[in-house]
Amino acid sequence: MSTATEIDVKELLAKIDSGRRPTLLDVRNDDEFGNWKIEGRAGFEIIHVPYFDFIEDEQAAIERVPAHEVVVVCAKGGSSEMVADILRGAGIPARNLIGGMIAYGEYLEPLKVPRPRDEEGDFEIWQFNRRGKGCLSYAILSEGDAIVVDPSRAIDVYASFLEQSGVRKVHVLDTHVHADHVSGSRSLAERLGADHTSMKGGESIRVGKILFQAIATPGHTPNSFCFLAAGRYLLSGDTLFTKSVGRPDLGGQVVEWSLDLFDTLKDRLGTLSDSTLVLPAHYSDMTEIDPNDVVAARLGQLRHDLPEFKVHDPNRFSEMMLQAVRTPPPEYARIIDVNLGNSTIDADLMVQWELGKNACAASAQH
Repeated sequence: MSTATEIDVKELLAKIDSGRRPTLLDVRNDDEFGNWKIEGRAGFEIIHVPYFDFIEDEQAAIERVPAHEVVVVCAKGGSSEMVADILRGAGIPARNLIGGMIAYGEYLEPLKVPRPRDEEGDFEIWQFNRRGKGCLSYAILSEGDAIVVDPSRAIDVYASFLEQSGVRKVHVLDTHVHADHVSGSRSLAERLGADHTSMKGGESIRVGKILFQAIATPGHTPNSFCFLAAGRYLLSGDTLFTKSVGRPDLGGQVVEWSLDLFDTLKDRLGTLSDSTLVLPAHYSDMTEIDPNDVVAARLGQLRHDLPEFKVHDPNRFSEMMLQAVRTPPPEYARIIDVNLGNSTIDADLMVQWELGKNACAASAQH
């Protein structure tokens, strides 16, 4: 909860996005600041004065900070709390970000996906945005049934949301084996006494009034799936994003997997209407959040905009992917192993492995 001396992630992001922008003072070291920082929907001032600068020469460090509202951030909220105290002692209105960058990286916000008025009574789609990582997960609700797709490990958020929504029956599933974060699907299913669902391509289940269909879409991984809800909402996992496609190299077989991805984009998704709304599992930056506060795009627009859709030769497509991918973070192989159920990790190590934005996309235009 925010106070006169502290602010939580929810309030900070609301202030940044709405234009009521405090200056953000990041006191982490140079490498940490350079690799990952807080982002907003609107521009805001962010300055970097490492914590140790305040230790070595407090007055000189204070003079680098503007004398108006400041939010101080560090990795976990400890060093920033001390700096905020120092600044308030110097007459600068400073608040500490509770939990620091770890809290930012784990913050999860449910947002309702807008739909035509004549559909609103049939079902709801909710997108859960984990902004610090650019991760997206979903809950679809209809007549007391729900299906949760790609939940992160913050399962309390989903459990509380479903309880408040009065849901009676729940299915939980993933679009693929995630590499950038530990999946919460098994633990959420256990918590709720729900079905941890595994679907094959072509299979479908009914969720209240709607049909939920699985489409096998190999490419990002050999066992990637997209899920089509009500025939017109595509939960695309890491197969297709709003500005890029899923990287096909995490298994070390970029040529083979990119050929699968080519077939997926051209053939497996080729029968879907241009009006299909694509709802991905990740995004790369704030510009992908639309005016309705969700990350989504019409399939027809992606076919028009993305160079990956305009290549008609599979070998040329593979060459594009070879040029687009870059070395994945070393933690990804370990996280995949955990998500496959082959190993376990303690909570502190899990937090460390997940720090930073996702690196799940490959884009020829970048």
